[in-house]
Amino acid sequence: MICGCAPIGRLWHPVHRIPSAVIVFGAGGHAVSVAETVLASGHSIDCFIDETPNSQQLLGIPVLTAIPEDFASDTGSIVIAVGDNAARQGVWTRLTQRYGLDCFPTLIHPSASVSQLAVLAPGTVVLQGAIIGSKATIGLCCLLNSGSILEHEAQLGDFASLAPGSMTGGRVSIGTRTAVGIGAVIKHGVAIGHDSVIGANSYVPKDLPSDVVAYGSPARIIRPRAAGDSYLH
Repeated sequence: MICGCAPIGRLWHPVHRIPSAVIVFGAGGHAVSVAETVLASGHSIDCFIDETPNSQQLLGIPVLTAIPEDFASDTGSIVIAVGDNAARQGVWTRLTQRYGLDCFPTLIHPSASVSQLAVLAPGTVVLQGAIIGSKATIGLCCLLNSGSILEHEAQLGDFASLAPGSMTGGRVSIGTRTAVGIGAVIKHGVAIGHDSVIGANSYVPKDLPSDVVAYGSPARIIRPRAAGDSYLH
């Protein structure tokens, strides 16, 4: 499903939108997952965008180095397929300054379960089998990977991400650009600051600050982290 988003104060609720064209910005491994979600939703892909491409095609679809000049933001849609949170924010900032918000839909895989009471901002991508609970709030251009769970009344900050199989309890708060690793579990009511990384298979039973790398069961702070550092290392 591809949805636009209607603003209500600072919050956004999905509204149905059928684009005439879908451009996927990115052409790496994550773009393949995003493309599958676009296609599973019954839409077609005009092209992928990669400013430094390794090939001219992906999934038999052209890979271009820039969005075509004839792209119409009032009828077309752009889905950002960049896995790194800070890099995704950078792309989002550049593209929204040029094209505005209206061409950045919320992309939801048909197999995902999204509460009708959840709130999703523009640009967010929800992949296969993800679950979003009642009254959960998801910020701009977030990423909920395959099988991830964001439970009731939880908050996922702008450009944050949940890796495959990660899950939160209810009323969890996850800050801007924070990345939750594969299979990590965050206890009910825990708050995590911005620009932090939670390692794979960690269990987080208590609050964690901003700008840290934490992992283990229970998770403990391993080292500080600078904003923009790769979250995969």
